[in-house]
Amino acid sequence: MTTRVKIVVSANEMLLIREYRASDRSACIAIFKSNMPLYFAPEEFPLLENWLDSKDKNEIAYENNHAEHFYVVEKNSMVVACGGFYLTNETDAKITWGMVENSYHKKGIGKEFLLYRLEEIKQHYPESIISLDTSQHTFSFFEKMGFTVKKITREGYGKNLDRYDMILK
Repeated sequence: MTTRVKIVVSANEMLLIREYRASDRSACIAIFKSNMPLYFAPEEFPLLENWLDSKDKNEIAYENNHAEHFYVVEKNSMVVACGGFYLTNETDAKITWGMVENSYHKKGIGKEFLLYRLEEIKQHYPESIISLDTSQHTFSFFEKMGFTVKKITREGYGKNLDRYDMILK
């Protein structure tokens, strides 16, 4: 799959969305840590490291996956968001590791980035059912973007961090 680079103007600011590179690793880790413990549990950090390890080696992180894609968002040449999606087969796409640096929340970056990933899935895997999991702190954002809650697991990510499994309508 050839991924396009996209320049987005959000709230009169230019954003560059591109494929992840190994040189982005420390920025992605910093973004994750800026969102702990409210949005991510510390127990999730090794899972992110495993994901990044595989991306750095151009390998699949989860052995049952059909494909994996990971991107970053740059603002003023600084990585301010990262995230991707994976497919377990040709028709099951899952949004994963989507995060925006905490100081950039509520500026439209997350929305533009999610729309980009949804476009990528729809363009390259048009038959896919799109799902994700998120916490009680962000599920309402995804509801506004067309996702519906299918299951809630109390403390599914860790203490005081519930898991919401969602699917795109």
